[in-house]
Amino acid sequence: MRVVLFFVMAVWLHPVSSQTLQIMGSDEGFMPFYYGSELRAGILVEVINDFTMETGISADFLPMARKRQAWALERGLANAVFANPLWMPLPDRMHAVGPLLTWRDRVFAQPGLKTDSFDDLEGGICLRRWFVYSDRLEERIGSQLVRHDAYNTQQMLQMFLRNRCDYVVMNEMEFRFLAQLGSIDPDRYKTELIDAEWPVYLGILKTETALIEAVEAFFTTYTVDEEAMLPELPRPDR
Repeated sequence: MRVVLFFVMAVWLHPVSSQTLQIMGSDEGFMPFYYGSELRAGILVEVINDFTMETGISADFLPMARKRQAWALERGLANAVFANPLWMPLPDRMHAVGPLLTWRDRVFAQPGLKTDSFDDLEGGICLRRWFVYSDRLEERIGSQLVRHDAYNTQQMLQMFLRNRCDYVVMNEMEFRFLAQLGSIDPDRYKTELIDAEWPVYLGILKTETALIEAVEAFFTTYTVDEEAMLPELPRPDR
């Protein structure tokens, strides 16, 4: 009887343990959640490592440009992605687990500037080239605000810290992560103005039923503690 039960359990577990959670990601613009040329570091990398240790299911992060993510899913190169449901590739074919964390773009300001509302923002603002910001911010650019573009977040923060602009809009955890690398107090620049806020889910192809069940079960009891993980993250490799 024990042999039969063991065989049944082995057959039941085999579809999960033989599969890999193949998560697409871009190293551009998602630090500190995952980063590096091979996406081997970051908060969500640590979370997925915990998932692998608890479940025995292997997982990989695959560098993939956002515009090619649907293509990669259709060709079986990947089966998962971290995203907001509004921007999920192949949304009709994805099952969203979460939300696992909240992406929050905050306005940071030079000390002493009045920032009780977006109507207070005047001067120069550092933003990421090609990024789209909220309507309430965009409508002030060109009138009350002069836009200074940067190619990545590191360059954008350097411009801000060198006083080339009065304000910068960045993901708050990203700002804190880069600030700690430079021994900078992020609270010195923090304001209460939030430009954008949206939940992040782990989207998995609906055909991967065993993986979906395993991920759902894992996150039933697991909470992503960004603040606790942040000080332990390694420096970016570039």
